[in-house]
Amino acid sequence: MRAFMIATCLAVCASPALAQDYRLQTSAAAELQQMCTADAGQLWGASLCGPLLVVDANTRQVWATERDNLNVLTLTAGGGWVGTLPQGVPLANTTVEWAGVRWIMVIGPLPDDATARRILVAHESWHRLQTSIGFPMQDIVAAHLQTERGRYLLRLEMRALSTAMLSTGRARRNAVKDAVAFRMARLATFSEAAAAESALDRNEGLAAYTGVRLGAGAQSHLYTARALTAADEQQSLARSYAYATGPAYGVLLDEFVPSWRTSLGNWTPSDLLVGPLRIQPLSSRALDRQAERYGGQQIASEERVRAENQRHVIAELQARFTGARLELPLGQMQFEFDPGQVTPVEGLGTVYQRLVVRDAWGELRATEGALISPNFNLLTASAPGPNGLSGPGWTLSLSPAYLVTVPDENGVIRPQRIPAPPEHRRQPDN
Repeated sequence: MRAFMIATCLAVCASPALAQDYRLQTSAAAELQQMCTADAGQLWGASLCGPLLVVDANTRQVWATERDNLNVLTLTAGGGWVGTLPQGVPLANTTVEWAGVRWIMVIGPLPDDATARRILVAHESWHRLQTSIGFPMQDIVAAHLQTERGRYLLRLEMRALSTAMLSTGRARRNAVKDAVAFRMARLATFSEAAAAESALDRNEGLAAYTGVRLGAGAQSHLYTARALTAADEQQSLARSYAYATGPAYGVLLDEFVPSWRTSLGNWTPSDLLVGPLRIQPLSSRALDRQAERYGGQQIASEERVRAENQRHVIAELQARFTGARLELPLGQMQFEFDPGQVTPVEGLGTVYQRLVVRDAWGELRATEGALISPNFNLLTASAPGPNGLSGPGWTLSLSPAYLVTVPDENGVIRPQRIPAPPEHRRQPDN
């Protein structure tokens, strides 16, 4: 194959897209079709199949399974469609509306490992379907999972779920009961926890379950245990924990409550285990006793150290985003972010370490953090330079219709729309 590509280079050099190797994209499309055919709509009552986009986030080069309605893409010799995705189309592992079509979008390069690739594509396929089957998209951050107590109870839950994944029989049942009991304790501790976690469980949790169920098949338990172990070591779980817990609760419900997907309604998956397994809240003493099965003292020690370090981080972020800054209003926002690098800051909003935001004023790219307000109506970048278009770890590409103001008395600059020039009317003839 390599010799053939070299020999034919001159023939295709006028069309760079044809010189690319799209084997992984073609494999992903075929695997999606295979998963959809095997599932036949049984999992969610509808087919997960749909048009697929695989995008290079750096170049916006895209490979698609079908032609677009705007004639942006051209057909390759291998059967896929390629081109450059227009500016304004958000780039992320997600679902996206473009050219009048709702697509499944994944960011390349795709995993070489077939199981990881299938899981990724099936996950995003569920996002394309979710609104139509009664699970509208929600984007929320569970701020309590950045606290010492919140993380302690979540890590206990994840370790219990991991034990359940690697156990059978009574040992599995007991570990599941422990996991749900730790979750109950967390929800009882934080008044805002139930709503926030429910939103994430029903959004990313169900997507992650679908990806693992269809993509990993017989290896679902082992794959999920590994994901839980990896999540146990993450420093930020407020937006990402459900990627690990979602598959665990889903595959456990498949065993204990096989009809759970049709009974979900407004519940979260873990809620549906309470009745069948007769799970009761734990007293404080019983919780401590059960915690020792999962290294509770070690977790508590680690979280005390992290909480002390986090106090310094939050103080730095509070100072950083209340000093000299750029403030951008959000009205028709599109944004891309890394869910594993999200830090809630009480009173200010959420800092996204890696972030791309587009709105009427243009595009802001941050690699070292930018802040979005709690109601998603304001984006803040810190310490703008003299021209207001860049600062530490961020750049602003401003729309030609806007300019940035001079700093006010608090060192805040903002975008301002340039007024349209007055119309020159022809003077009437005398």
